[in-house]
Amino acid sequence: MGAVRRALRNVDLTPTEAMDILSWAQDELPAIYERDQTAYLVLGSYRSPYIRRVRSVTDRLNRRYGTYAFLIGDLGDIDVSRHPEFRVKFHLTAALADYITTVIEQDAGGEINELGKLSETEYFRKAYVLPRGYRWDTESNLRGREDVLAAAAQIEAATDVDEETTQSELSKLVDRATAAGIDVTVDELTEWLTDHELAVPSYSWVQLNDFRLFELQDRCYPWLTEDELVERTDELPGSPRPQWEE
Repeated sequence: MGAVRRALRNVDLTPTEAMDILSWAQDELPAIYERDQTAYLVLGSYRSPYIRRVRSVTDRLNRRYGTYAFLIGDLGDIDVSRHPEFRVKFHLTAALADYITTVIEQDAGGEINELGKLSETEYFRKAYVLPRGYRWDTESNLRGREDVLAAAAQIEAATDVDEETTQSELSKLVDRATAAGIDVTVDELTEWLTDHELAVPSYSWVQLNDFRLFELQDRCYPWLTEDELVERTDELPGSPRPQWEE
């Protein structure tokens, strides 16, 4: 019950509440207790259209042999009305899961809270982040065309109210890309942004720093398109997908 104590900051449980929580875990999380399976807790926004991509990651992970990926929102309720139920569920599932991954594509909402929990707790060691359109703002991070596209999407998200500023920032990005040996033009970036119409968030400095923390541990997997999200999901650790699917 250590995870529950962390969730409630050592608020005492009655014997009945403790039994209800334990019974809930045994009923709702049987696959986690099956130690021959790899359990993946998948976090992210439950709002439309974001939930579709969160479920896409969950479904993709569940295609792997011996993997059980799940959302907290799909679990039943716990009958502990005087306690914050989500906190109890989060800490129980995070403590029991082998891996945790979170799909992030908003600059506000519950994902920020979850990201903070992952980066500041013992769950950090088994957590992986999938932030849409993230790129740490240094020239050394321009390693290929995908990095340049991600940077362009971030520029558009931050400056889309001012076309002149957008074009100026894209021009500076092209100069940095050229210096890094990447062949791209402002026209190509503008055309790509127009064709894809990506809803890339303009992340806060707090979020960017947390992403960078995961990136330094090789546990940050940025993506832009849904196809890239699938590819990045396949790179997450754990049991591989069946060979016949490759």
